Amino acid sequence: MGLLMPGDEQFIYSLEVKILDLEKTVGKLTERLDSLETRLAAGEPHLSTDIPEEIIQRIENGESALRVLREHRLLTQKELSERCGIRPNHISAMERGTPFGLKTAKRLAEALDVPVGLVTR
Repeated sequence: MGLLMPGDEQFIYSLEVKILDLEKTVGKLTERLDSLETRLAAGEPHLSTDIPEEIIQRIENGESALRVLREHRLLTQKELSERCGIRPNHISAMERGTPFGLKTAKRLAEALDVPVGLVTR
């Protein structure tokens, strides 16, 4: 390999820092996965009940439960539509407040992997 150009040391250092950050992140994720596997093996309740408190708080503060949960699951309206068989324009309308029935709520809850009661808040 040839001589390093001016600034190469800084570039290499910045890459090393990024690699260390990634290794730390991967370590944390591995720990979380191990913990979740242990909890599942111990027969703890289904993980879908483990919705972060900030998500529950947003719903309780009046935001659309359907929108908050969909965004929490990192789904677009189209992706949710494909999972539950409800057209995206209907999902959009429900997120804006159009009422929906229990059958629809069950389909949405199953697609979002959350309890039905959370979708209907």
